[in-house]
Amino acid sequence: MYELLMVLLANNGRCIYCNEPSQVMDHVIPFAQGGADSLTNLVPACDTCNNLKGDKTPPEWFMSIELRDRWCGNNGAPQGPGPSLRSLYEDTHHQCLDILDRIDEVLAEIANPRRRSWFFDRYWHAASRPPRWRIAFWRGMVAEKAQEAEAAGWPPLPPPPPPKRYRIDRSQIGRLLVEIPPDETD
Repeated sequence: MYELLMVLLANNGRCIYCNEPSQVMDHVIPFAQGGADSLTNLVPACDTCNNLKGDKTPPEWFMSIELRDRWCGNNGAPQGPGPSLRSLYEDTHHQCLDILDRIDEVLAEIANPRRRSWFFDRYWHAASRPPRWRIAFWRGMVAEKAQEAEAAGWPPLPPPPPPKRYRIDRSQIGRLLVEIPPDETD
């Protein structure tokens, strides 16, 4: 669960592709193409982008959408004056590189060891794959704390208090164990 929260709250809790609120983890390199199921290959995404991307890599998906939507051609032939296919490709290529840069930034955010430790220390005990409605609940519960922690540089947990020590004391009826004060030595 901590890994799911860690990914969903990266990129300010926004989809890496469209900037809508993230709902799922997307494999940058899809399973179908040999991508790993690890934090080095997961980014936050919305359901729509995740489903549309399917088993394509981000460049394959983005280039196919952009060229299809922006090309004014019919059956591959342009209709009237307009940008050439080459100029559309070059523009789309630069936009694709911007998306890849954003993906690299988010993967670096997810890989931050202090950030990983912060999520692990606090949420390792949560269910590994909760139902979808619980993800929204956990996300809402953790988002503000994560923002505060990021602003504070992902502080570690404070050290636990020293364990209490007890001794057997038969002088009081009904109370067998008595706490030993911290300043008293054995």
